[in-house]
Amino acid sequence: MTDRTFQVNNARCPDYPLDDDLFGRVLLDRLHGLPAEFSLRRDDGVLVREESAHYFLPYQQMPAHQRELLDLATGRVLDVGAGAGQHTLALQERPINVVAIDKSPLAVEVCRARGVHDIRLMNALAMTFEDSEFDTALLFGNNIGIAGNFNALRVLLAGLHRVLRPGGRVLAECTDYLRSTRWYDLPHILRCTACGRYPGTFLLRIEYEERCSPWFEWLKPRFADVCRLSAETGWMIARSQSAFNGSSYAFVLEKV
Repeated sequence: MTDRTFQVNNARCPDYPLDDDLFGRVLLDRLHGLPAEFSLRRDDGVLVREESAHYFLPYQQMPAHQRELLDLATGRVLDVGAGAGQHTLALQERPINVVAIDKSPLAVEVCRARGVHDIRLMNALAMTFEDSEFDTALLFGNNIGIAGNFNALRVLLAGLHRVLRPGGRVLAECTDYLRSTRWYDLPHILRCTACGRYPGTFLLRIEYEERCSPWFEWLKPRFADVCRLSAETGWMIARSQSAFNGSSYAFVLEKV
């Protein structure tokens, strides 16, 4: 799994002004009642429309596998990449003690406005918590992908291992690039394979209201690769299942 730099096809990408917290702005606009639909653009020019309402679902409207995973959350919980705070809020209502983190200042603002009790501005790859502070961690919304590459994913899993207590669990969901049914993913997979890059690594940017975010890497790893890295960083797979009609998987990591 080599790590070579993508070459962005700028000819296929509009020259929009840069906004370093564009996703947070999308969430804030949605909070204020705007439709706030946005797009994800790949480095090869492929554009996928996204609906911001997806980040504001109440518990009853969340996908079944997310509700099942949330029901496994116990003790003190860490919500990694909380976004608009929907999963944190669902647990607070039980009530469960939850600490939410996100690296977007505007997402933190949205969480506070929605009633999240403990939301902190923090990068999941550089967590500043003490050792063994939590019993459960959430990696929902394909947030295992925030690592972007396998070196960073190893850092993320090691960091979670440090801040969870013995026997602690990570409740996660992730998209598997091999299970994609979207026709436009195949050329990307072939291109990555040809240049020696892991096919489940995507270079993306957000586009919204004629502005764009910086380019960022997103990882959609095979389940077998997650299992291998988990074992290397002190985890065992306690449970797994398909989700999203088989294109993704939900799983539970247990600290060993």
